[in-house]
Amino acid sequence: MINIVFSFILIIAMVVLYKKNRDLKKKIAKKDSLLIRQAKLASIGEMLEHIAHQWKQPLAQINSISLNIESSFEDGVLNKNLLESELSQIENQTLYMSETIESFKSYLHPDKEKTSFNMKEVIDETLLLIKPLLKHQKIECFINIKNDRTVKGYKKEFIQTLLVLLNNAKDALLENKVKNPHINIKVDVKNNKTIVLIKDNGKGIDEQIIDKIFDPYFTTKKESQGTGHGLSMAKMIVEESFGGKLNVANEEDGACFRIEF
Repeated sequence: MINIVFSFILIIAMVVLYKKNRDLKKKIAKKDSLLIRQAKLASIGEMLEHIAHQWKQPLAQINSISLNIESSFEDGVLNKNLLESELSQIENQTLYMSETIESFKSYLHPDKEKTSFNMKEVIDETLLLIKPLLKHQKIECFINIKNDRTVKGYKKEFIQTLLVLLNNAKDALLENKVKNPHINIKVDVKNNKTIVLIKDNGKGIDEQIIDKIFDPYFTTKKESQGTGHGLSMAKMIVEESFGGKLNVANEEDGACFRIEF
C-alpha cells in the first residue's frame, strides 16, 4: 500500500515538474523571440541611415541634372536629344534608388524556410547594404575568402548577424578615431567547419567588459545610440539557428569576432 501511494505521489511530482519545465521553455522561447524582434526594430534605424547614405549621391545627381535642364532651357539650347539624354540619366538614378529600397525590403522580410547559400553570396548581399555607409566614413573593407562551402539555414538571419558585427566594428573605429580604419572579413573551411572572422583595427574591447558584450541589454553606448540587443541577438542566431559558435577576442590592434559552424 505504501509503495502504491509513493508511486502515485512520484507520478504527480513528475507531472508537475514536466508542466513547469514546459512552461519555462515556453517563457524562454518567448523571451528569445521578443529579443530578436526588439533587435530587428533597433536595426531599422541603422537601415534608414544606410538608405540615406545610398540615396545621397543619386539625389544630388538628379538635382544637378534638373538644374542643367533648367539652364539649357533658359539659354535656348534645350533640344529633344539633350532632354532625352538628361531624362535618361534621371531614370537611371531613380532605378538605382528603387533597387536600394527593394534590397532593404527583402532584408527586413523574414525568411519562411531554410535555403542553401555560401559565405561569398551572403557577404556580398550584406556589403550591398552597409558598404556605402562604410565608404562615407572612409572605412575600408577587405574580403579574403580562402575556402567556401554551401550551408543551409535562414540567410537573412545570417545577414543580420554580419550587419551587427560590421556595425559594431564601424562604431569602434569611429569612437576611437582610428587613422586608416579598416575591417577585414576572412572565410575559411577547416576540419569541415566554416569559419568567418571579422576583424577591425579599432583598438580592441576593454578586457573588463569583453565577457559581458554578448549579454542581453548590455551596452557601452548612450541610451539614444544603442539598446544592447545586437550582439546578444547575433550570438543567439549563430548558436541556435545554425548550431555554431560566436566568440570575440582582442588581437593586435583590434577586436576579432569568430563565427564557427
